[in-house]
Amino acid sequence: MTAAPHVPDVLRVRCHYCSRFRSRSEVLRIGTGGAIMCWHCYEWHRKALQALAGAPPAGCQECGKSGRQMVEDADGAGNVRFFLHQKDGIYQILCKACSDAYERRRLDLYGDTLYGWWKKLKGAN
Repeated sequence: MTAAPHVPDVLRVRCHYCSRFRSRSEVLRIGTGGAIMCWHCYEWHRKALQALAGAPPAGCQECGKSGRQMVEDADGAGNVRFFLHQKDGIYQILCKACSDAYERRRLDLYGDTLYGWWKKLKGAN
């Protein structure tokens, strides 16, 4: 008797935050609007909220730099530089390089603000 052939998990859903397709067991539904978030995005969002409460940052969600690497990149006064953005509908912690790249891509959000004006002015020097 032969074993049954492996059937791939064809019932996959797209996470509305990272746009990756996940198995139905790897996602949770948020609210009544039908939003779907994978556990990976949920964990990063939770870690960002913990950082807002005073916990050390877990790392950069974009490039994967660990929290320890971010601490090693601290300035001379021991300040750890991380940037919190509401990106893709959830809070995300980004390192300086990833934050700068995200801000350049999202001039539609930052361009007409005082912060966007300051960034342009600072970049011109």
